[in-house]
Amino acid sequence: AGVAMNQASRGRGGTATRPEYVKESQNGDSPSPRFGHTTTFVGDNRVVLFGGATGDTGRYTITADAFMLNVSTNTWSRIQAEGTLPFARAAHAAACVDHSQMVIYGGATGGGSLSSDELYLLDIRNEDRSQWMSVPVLGTTPGRRYGHSMIFNKPLLIVFGGNNGQQAECDIWVLDVERSPFQWQEVTVMGKRGPLPRVYHSAEVCKDGPASGMMVVFGGRTAENKSLKDTWGLRQHRDGRWDWVEAPAKRGPPPEPRFQHSCVFLDSKLLIIGGRGPEVNKPLPTAVYDTESCEWRNLVSVQRFRHSSWGMGNLLFAYGGFDHKNPSAPTSDLQVLDLERAISASQAGVASEEATESSLGNGDSATSEAMAAPGSTLDLVAPASYTGNAGSRPSAPSRPADGARPATPPRGRALPPLGGVRAEANFGEVKVSPQVYVSLENDFTQLVKKVGIESLEEEGRKIHSTNVMANTARTQGDEDVHTKCIANLLQPTTWQPDSNPNTFLLNAAEVSRLCDLTLEVLRTQDMVLKLRAPIKVYGDIHGQYLDLMRLFARYKAPHDGEGGDIDSMDYLFLGDFVDRGAFSLETVCLLFSLKVKYPTQIHLIRGNHEDPTINAIYGFRDECRRRLNEEPEDPESCWNKFNRAFEFLPVGAVIEDRILCLHGGIGGSVNTVAEVASMQRPLHVAQIPQTPFEQRITDLLWSDPSDNDSIAGVTMNETRDPDGTGRIVKFGPDRVESFLEKNKPLSMIIRAHECVMDGFERFANGRLITVFSATDYCGHHKNAGALLFVRRDLTIVPKLIYPVERTTPMWDASVMQQRPPTPPRPVPRARKLGEEEPGVGGDVRILFLILQFVVHPAQSSARTVILENDNFV
Repeated sequence: AGVAMNQASRGRGGTATRPEYVKESQNGDSPSPRFGHTTTFVGDNRVVLFGGATGDTGRYTITADAFMLNVSTNTWSRIQAEGTLPFARAAHAAACVDHSQMVIYGGATGGGSLSSDELYLLDIRNEDRSQWMSVPVLGTTPGRRYGHSMIFNKPLLIVFGGNNGQQAECDIWVLDVERSPFQWQEVTVMGKRGPLPRVYHSAEVCKDGPASGMMVVFGGRTAENKSLKDTWGLRQHRDGRWDWVEAPAKRGPPPEPRFQHSCVFLDSKLLIIGGRGPEVNKPLPTAVYDTESCEWRNLVSVQRFRHSSWGMGNLLFAYGGFDHKNPSAPTSDLQVLDLERAISASQAGVASEEATESSLGNGDSATSEAMAAPGSTLDLVAPASYTGNAGSRPSAPSRPADGARPATPPRGRALPPLGGVRAEANFGEVKVSPQVYVSLENDFTQLVKKVGIESLEEEGRKIHSTNVMANTARTQGDEDVHTKCIANLLQPTTWQPDSNPNTFLLNAAEVSRLCDLTLEVLRTQDMVLKLRAPIKVYGDIHGQYLDLMRLFARYKAPHDGEGGDIDSMDYLFLGDFVDRGAFSLETVCLLFSLKVKYPTQIHLIRGNHEDPTINAIYGFRDECRRRLNEEPEDPESCWNKFNRAFEFLPVGAVIEDRILCLHGGIGGSVNTVAEVASMQRPLHVAQIPQTPFEQRITDLLWSDPSDNDSIAGVTMNETRDPDGTGRIVKFGPDRVESFLEKNKPLSMIIRAHECVMDGFERFANGRLITVFSATDYCGHHKNAGALLFVRRDLTIVPKLIYPVERTTPMWDASVMQQRPPTPPRPVPRARKLGEEEPGVGGDVRILFLILQFVVHPAQSSARTVILENDNFV
């Protein structure tokens, strides 16, 4: 069975200053030496090897072998699978689509033939009865090809490039595994820039950092036999469009041109492993590209090409392929490198001699001529001779000369639903970044810096070392009101209040029309929204419009021009748009206008102040009377129309099935997302709840977490319920844990409703976050404001602004006198005593992310920094 490897010491060859790959021993039924195979990590420390070519010196045998490696013990076993076996092949592509399931496509069979265009699935969930099956696909397919790439980026399989037997390609094909019947679709990319046609390149999906969710392509060989060293990212926008973006290189030597290499993503770092360039006998260094810092770095060479690779934790594995010293006989070596150790040595400026020497003499051109080498090591399409594997099926006929790509007819055997791929293929656990963005400005200079989360006054004590719908088209007449509003109000760096505090941009008729348009959109949407990342989550704004503009100015705004990111980003606002602040009309009218223009990307949920009983006494009704010159008691007044729209707002949202977002909390009565989603609208809030249903609404909009993680259960909320009626409550960390356990795969709650000093605050072992976006709330608390940026990989990055001096009153003075603002969340007792809080750390893993900044030219002496445009995103 093999002995478990010492994981702590694996891959630690050479010395600390000159790390090297370690060739490890292997056990069990080991595969024979080979090249052109694939190795696919399928979970549980298991890797599946399929296909490839074996033999020596031009007499190569193409195989349909399938083996499984237990990486913890380096023990191989042959997979004896039932079902429809695929043809023998090499230079194919494979991808894991779910735990213990992988698919293969394409490849060469030797003798000038290519594999069929069938998509095969290997299901090893039951290792005793593994199954091969042909996936039934309708319509046109990518066609026969070899030397291509295929990745899985939930829910899409993506095939790119390769050679169709006649020429190199740069086409893109996708198959949605969540839509049956399965069908390939060719992607039309917008713009003219993109990678050249290529073969023997590498591609992998980034799952962490700013490039998360992108398929990244590196290198390869053109039809003119030029090897490449360019890096491209393929991204899909929220409106369904696709485009290519070339990776910027800001520091470090670019990698040497190469093909027949492999690539792996470990966190946000792209590793280019091995490969060959113009000189077949010259080993190429392992190149590392950091998608956050846009920096290239060279590490020790694996000295292989036509091999395969995978990553686990901080370990990089490479298997088989040709050694540059003997490029005609493949190997069966399993080599391992401790990547963290190798990068540390490189950062210290003591890279291995081999890596340093091999990077000398690199030109700046993206391509270089590929030197002729033994044909047997270059291609599998037409080797000198071909000997079929006795245990494999005969090769498929070659592709028709007319270039048509008929689909393989569906098999009679039904395909299982690809193992429930929908579940969690791309997402690990929800995690909070330990670094935050902080704005430094006193005006709109857009200066920001990164700080460690531990340096914040409040949150620092909690650190622990442990296919999208297109926007709805509207007629020109309908666009006038919201377009006018956006054009005049969405001015992040220049907006200033009107000199007359009793007027407003829109007249009452225009505001009324805007409310009608918004209500029309809200009626079509669910009570609990299902949203996708990346997304920015905002907390309470309370009419502090200048803070909303400051956040837009620092961290991009929801428009499609310069400084905007609506083409690739969703926005979620967690309620309490109005009351207390002096600019509730600006706030709610801009949000309504954005909702009308971008109905599937701007999301608004209801807060406790989106209620006529509350906003009648906290400022919004009086603001409507004064600035719109109306009588709010009129049933058709703008104030009443706002509140009718408020009653149709959703009360919750779920991001990627993992993060529940709401305004208040779960109190003592909210137990499932389903019971919230079933609420009917218009939703009226009872001021004195009499039924369990009415209490559930109160909990959703009014409840708070308990003062710290040591207070469990459901307790009185003296701050909001001074009379002690028990209708407004606080809920403990045990309620959060039980709610998330009951509503799996949810793993976090984001809520607003309470002022918190750092703009955000964690609770319940980090499984609940409060976010508040208004700074110096009502001029009383000097608190920061924040938004939470949820990346594609579900890393949550807080982005902060701090209070600035105000020359214009930002709050309704009469409301402040009659109804002072609710105080911020109390500092937990453990913090006051300087103790470690119970439960910090735990299941929410803290990732140490490197955020990219450059020194602002005008402020270089002060060492302030300005946030760059999202790198490679």
